[in-house]
Amino acid sequence: MPSLTRIEAAGRASLLTVHHYRIALDLPTTGPEFGCDTTIRFGCATPGASTFLDVQAAGIDSVVLNGVELAVETVAGVVDGRLRLTDLRADNELRITARMAYSSDGEGMHRHVDPADGLVYLYAMSFLDAGPRWFPCFDQPDLKAGYDLEVRCPAEWTVLGNGAATEVEPGFWRLATTRPLSTYFVTLVAGPYHSVRTVHDGVPLGLHARASLAAALDAEAADMLEVTRRFLDRYHDLFGIRYPFGEYHQAFVPDFNAGAMENPGCVTFRDQYVFRSAATSGERGVRAATIAHEMAHMWFGDLVTMRWWDDLWLNESFAEYLAYRVCSEVTDYPAWTDFGIQRKSWGHVADQSPSTHPVAGNGSDDAASALADFDGISYAKGASVLKQLAAHVGDDVFLGGLRSYFQRHSFGNAELADLIRAWTDAGAVDLDNWAVQWLRTTGLDTLSAEVSDSAVTVTRTPPDDSHRPHTVRVAAYDGAGAVIAERPVALDGISVSMPVFGPVRLAVPDSADDTWAKIRFGGGDWAPVAELLPRIANPLTRVVLHNSIRDAVRDADLDPAAALDMLLDAMPAETVQPVATAALQFATEQLAGPYAPPAERAPRRARIAGVARGLLAGAAAGSDAQLGAARAWIRVCDAGEPLRHWLDGQDVPAGLVIDAELRWLLVIRLAALGELSGADIDAELDRDKCTSGVLHATRARAGLPTAGAKAAAWRMLVEPSDVPAYELYATAAGFFDARRPDLTDPYVARFFDEMPATARHRHGWALAHVVLAAFPSAAASPDVLTLADVAIARPGLDPAVRRSFVDGADPLRRAIASLNRYGRVPKP
Repeated sequence: MPSLTRIEAAGRASLLTVHHYRIALDLPTTGPEFGCDTTIRFGCATPGASTFLDVQAAGIDSVVLNGVELAVETVAGVVDGRLRLTDLRADNELRITARMAYSSDGEGMHRHVDPADGLVYLYAMSFLDAGPRWFPCFDQPDLKAGYDLEVRCPAEWTVLGNGAATEVEPGFWRLATTRPLSTYFVTLVAGPYHSVRTVHDGVPLGLHARASLAAALDAEAADMLEVTRRFLDRYHDLFGIRYPFGEYHQAFVPDFNAGAMENPGCVTFRDQYVFRSAATSGERGVRAATIAHEMAHMWFGDLVTMRWWDDLWLNESFAEYLAYRVCSEVTDYPAWTDFGIQRKSWGHVADQSPSTHPVAGNGSDDAASALADFDGISYAKGASVLKQLAAHVGDDVFLGGLRSYFQRHSFGNAELADLIRAWTDAGAVDLDNWAVQWLRTTGLDTLSAEVSDSAVTVTRTPPDDSHRPHTVRVAAYDGAGAVIAERPVALDGISVSMPVFGPVRLAVPDSADDTWAKIRFGGGDWAPVAELLPRIANPLTRVVLHNSIRDAVRDADLDPAAALDMLLDAMPAETVQPVATAALQFATEQLAGPYAPPAERAPRRARIAGVARGLLAGAAAGSDAQLGAARAWIRVCDAGEPLRHWLDGQDVPAGLVIDAELRWLLVIRLAALGELSGADIDAELDRDKCTSGVLHATRARAGLPTAGAKAAAWRMLVEPSDVPAYELYATAAGFFDARRPDLTDPYVARFFDEMPATARHRHGWALAHVVLAAFPSAAASPDVLTLADVAIARPGLDPAVRRSFVDGADPLRRAIASLNRYGRVPKP
């Protein structure tokens, strides 16, 4: 089915003005389909012209245009998801009665049966072009309209949507008319959801989750509602425009592909954010940042929407920046530390991949290609760029321009030029050049610091001919890790110097982690970093050092063995749990994985396990540090007996609870080690027969080191089925295991041969994610890289599959380059 092109969208937008949708849904709990009766009122600038409507129906019963029934009785009347409309009038009314199919991939109208109690839950996901899978529409961002929804469903269900929902009679709901919305924001949540409701500053607030998560939602509600209230107040202060969409519901739904979706009035989140087991403060901080991100979208994206997908950064970069800014301002969560150690690293990888792209102006010739650009560049790099801009122009100009932008374009669409104009009117100078340098280029500058007797000199080395200005702090440290000097500098040329007094052991450019750049140190000497990483007090500076180590390993500028030494030596002194978690994860998954030759992987895992056990022994009972160390140890431990003891409740450290999630982590690891059987996994699922349990059991089965288990998992990955997308992701994550090449090597060539064909029965998120999650990245050999390169060059390859192949092959290529440089390349 062809994706809507930018040219088609521009042509349709110039022709049509969509006024209103009325959607009536009949939602049964059984069967593969539901009823949808949609009436659309729209104007046409050129009477007599033709256009098309987007609809992906299981069957169409009737189409009536301006009182005339069209000869479209079945889905055969729709070609490639498009219903042709001819001889339009200046004012038109179109009514379509159709049968739509429930989905299992998290797009369209997703249907989930909770294995805990057999109850059925629905939610609608219209992003990016999934709206037509549950209601016929003119599906593009710049054809906004108001919506009225009516829903018939079981009497015991709750119904939520973009407008306030009222139960007119048992099983019949009406939702209030919305303000103008883009089609990709329209949603519906329906089922026997458990709810927690309150009101803040006149705005009704609601939290909703499956009935089987009721106790967990009740336990977590106080924290989620408190941060919601604080964020709402802060955004009102920052933007000068009150929240514009009436009620504000946050629905935690099953099988959700993204972290969350910013549907006005009814944000949908993945329900893993409703923690049913012990969670760290860092994990609650990530959830808070996600809540703040989606709320920022109520202004950035929902109130003012990009005209076409090439300006998606107007949504995501702003929501990302504001989320971490506001979260750090009004909560105790260390938001910018988490941003640096997690999100920024994600973006660095994306911006150095062959699939890199500018923050803005990517073209996005069609909607499907735009999906690939929802990556670490659109989020993390864009947010970092905006942080730089705010520092460059000052808050008065930055926020003043945003307020003007919202006022001028409320409930409409805008482009980058409109925002630049608003900032310029607020007092910014030469932003067009700033936009060219920061938004229209790719890659990272490298900032390096050279130390002399009296000065620290910071030098900028760009990857191309770009000229990006950097406003950063530079810090100089002595041999004990104490700050000798730290001050802001504006690097608007090739280099800048600052005076220092005293012996400098290490100078760190961007010590507050304010810009977007790779950080290096004078002469490539990593000894000062190794010495001072455990001693530097500022967690943001430690994040900068961690990211520098990771970047340098990926660039083959640092021996992975030396990097492992640095990270493990620093762990006992690390006090910020998300930083420790990220460091141990990088060590386990990369330094003891593809960046280690096969013979060195087990010894490196043993070292990491030993450090994790040491951290565990030194952690306070019941602390975040204890839980983080326990998780890290389980994931890397190769010894079955102590893991089995924990599973049986033996030798568990005081204060550590082997709750449902920690127990499943043990099961997954023991299964991969061959210490459990399929029957053992089934028994665990009987203990915890819920959605999370099913997913964990699926991953454990895929990891079993038997030929039969691998064959069954492979069939699930490549053959058509109605298996929910999350179970596919779990299977992909557990399939390849470098410790058993005798079982997985035969599937490496098959991966590149057979995965492309999955585009025939999958699309969107599920297609791309399964391919990338299953990529054989642990098999770091030139032969595997050759297979990947041949596959990428294959003509006719689906763009989503090609992007996943490219993004999987680049880390593999970097690992092989590192192994070559440091004399550890595996023999073919």
